[in-house]
Amino acid sequence: MRYRRLGRTGIKVSEIGFGVYSVTGLYGELGRDRAIDLLRKSFDLGINLYDTADMYGFGLGETILREAFGNDLEDIVVATKVGYDFYSNKSGKPVRNFDPRYIEYAVRRSVERLGKKPIDILQIHNPTLEALSNPEIFNTLRRLVDEGLIEHVGVALGPETDVYREAVKASEYSEVETMQFVYNILEQEPGYSIASICMEKDIGILARVPHAGGILSGRLSLSDVDRLKDHRSLRDRKWYEWAFKVYSKVLDAIKGVEGTPGQIAVRFILDSINASSVIVIATSVDELAEYADSSRLKKLDNEVIDRLRRIYQDSVSEL
Repeated sequence: MRYRRLGRTGIKVSEIGFGVYSVTGLYGELGRDRAIDLLRKSFDLGINLYDTADMYGFGLGETILREAFGNDLEDIVVATKVGYDFYSNKSGKPVRNFDPRYIEYAVRRSVERLGKKPIDILQIHNPTLEALSNPEIFNTLRRLVDEGLIEHVGVALGPETDVYREAVKASEYSEVETMQFVYNILEQEPGYSIASICMEKDIGILARVPHAGGILSGRLSLSDVDRLKDHRSLRDRKWYEWAFKVYSKVLDAIKGVEGTPGQIAVRFILDSINASSVIVIATSVDELAEYADSSRLKKLDNEVIDRLRRIYQDSVSEL
């Protein structure tokens, strides 16, 4: 495993980060024992960055890290998120709440569940442009940094259509040291443009959805789409039809390139936007080991990156 500097935080994070979302029942039920085993195995593979959120499993996404690592929590980098209120109505759908008073309450609850103080990275979860226009959110987070509850502040952007504008606004705050967003071979914009903002301001880049829900790893077929019951079912079928069509072109473009399609998908992110870490979703040890091994592979040639960039640019107008 290789490690990179997470922007101006100075933290060294593994090129491959683990999406704790994988083990909280939101991507298929694993069971607690298998989930903890997978988390521990990820650490053995050299992963030290764990991206989670308070709302994953209504707190499970944080408590399971404490169960898996115990006293070793100090050896990992926890990047959690707050901004969805699941306390008010646990039986219903969490609603976004970016009131500074709620943000402070949620942070304090996350510290309790994790048993780690300060939390390494606290991210505002899918903030709206309106929320990002309220400086009191970041004033509150700065105070929580001063109090020793959190160490660094970031934003995790999505799922709105004006994510680029959100990124521009978030980057205006000196408190924002990391930015998380979707970026992969099939979804290159606005991520590629957001990455330019981050690199200019030395904001650490955390890229998520590297395999576009399993398409780019070859683990999802078009025939699987209608049976999906997790968040991937929210995608329009027209998008899936387009994506698999483009994926066939991607496979032709990477013939002879070292690595599996899933590994090349990860390398594309690491090498085309200089991401600090790529957050993977994995529900088995074999899948996790495959993605972790992407780090040791050599950098993609610029020619390969350019081919994959052109495939997207030539195809995106068909959507």
